Amino acid sequence: MTVPLSRLALLTAAVTLSTSPGSASAQSYSGPKVNLTFLHGFTGPDRPVMEGLIKKYNESHPNVQVRGQAQPWGTTWQQLPALVASGKAPDVVVINEDQITGFVARGAVSPLAPAELKVAGISKSNFFGPLFATADYKNQAYGVPISSVAYVMFYNKDLMKKAGLDPSKPPKTREEFLKVAQACTVDKSGKKAGQAGFDPKNLDTWGVSLYNNWVGARAAYAAILQNGGQMVDKSQNAAFNSPQAVSAVQFLVDLVKQGVARPNSTEEAELAAFSQGKVCMFPSGQWYLDRFEQQKMNFGVTFMPRVGGTAKDAAWGGSSHLTLPKQTSSYDANKRKAALDFMAWMSLPAQNLTWTTTGSLPTQATVAKNAGFEKAAISGIFDRLNSVYATSGYPWVGQVMGPFDQAWEAAYLGKKTVPQALNDGVKESNKQIEQARKNFQ
Repeated sequence: MTVPLSRLALLTAAVTLSTSPGSASAQSYSGPKVNLTFLHGFTGPDRPVMEGLIKKYNESHPNVQVRGQAQPWGTTWQQLPALVASGKAPDVVVINEDQITGFVARGAVSPLAPAELKVAGISKSNFFGPLFATADYKNQAYGVPISSVAYVMFYNKDLMKKAGLDPSKPPKTREEFLKVAQACTVDKSGKKAGQAGFDPKNLDTWGVSLYNNWVGARAAYAAILQNGGQMVDKSQNAAFNSPQAVSAVQFLVDLVKQGVARPNSTEEAELAAFSQGKVCMFPSGQWYLDRFEQQKMNFGVTFMPRVGGTAKDAAWGGSSHLTLPKQTSSYDANKRKAALDFMAWMSLPAQNLTWTTTGSLPTQATVAKNAGFEKAAISGIFDRLNSVYATSGYPWVGQVMGPFDQAWEAAYLGKKTVPQALNDGVKESNKQIEQARKNFQ
């Protein structure tokens, strides 16, 4: 049975980390007392944890007082440009992976110079590389990661065992993935996929969940990257119709033809099927972890197998980053130094470990190695956290991913061939990008 993540154990470990040598910033702020405003979107069950961290920082830094302000992410995206333009921007803002490059390109976020990061004790080498790079733009850093999620592969250990497979060895390669998918696909007469008389229209259990929304499309996103493809080219135009992309997406669509995945399905239907023990592998966001633990399912979590190709391991990830909005020329230099100190403290291993109790992933290898995770199901992806890639690095993420999600749906549902769906998606994406370029620097 899967062992739930022990929040108490992790919090205890966090206290130990926070009192151990080397846990403080390289050079804590020592200037005159300043007050900082900290705008973030952690408004759910994670809000008390964030408020607790802010309180702890304030208590240990008498010359800096941080006032947290929580509001919906969408409100921040609407307000931030105007706040910056009017000279009323908060001192620190948390910005998510799909928004940060857009705000950087609009000039709303201040770059973080290597010298000031060094003084504050923030080293990008401490973090998972792709995660830290999510807030980079044109070879300059603009944010420090504070929270992270990923697209993972949940799998039913009982179904694997029933099919004669070892549930302690989840698939990593395309071949291993296909072996599991085929072995776990059985029709109502007891015939398996590939056997004579197998009826894919009357499945009792099936190998893998595919579905038609943006979350389902992240399986295709991962497959494209695994095969050496990219979402955009060097000119930041849409490029998800490359030969590598077509090949990767075609493999996923063909799973339906092979009978190991259901056609015309939805995330809700596949989620219910996994909960009911009807599907072996359910690729989705890690946010379903608590649900499966509460249902006391015998499941595991592994990194997205290399279904797309052999170029590299890859999975989609989402993240939130501490940033410094652009301020007026008269902005107090001491406030910037204090803000950097706050960012450094918030990103230390002890604070990150505390933050993982909200369901976030570790942002750095030191935290991922903590003994508190040893029996946690989510630790099944920790060996490849350095291969989680967010949709960032270009200002028009929405103009790329929206048409891409529609292309995936058209291909998966069989409304278009894979090449036609991806070509049409790229055409629509570049049409939107052409308009979007007018709004960016």
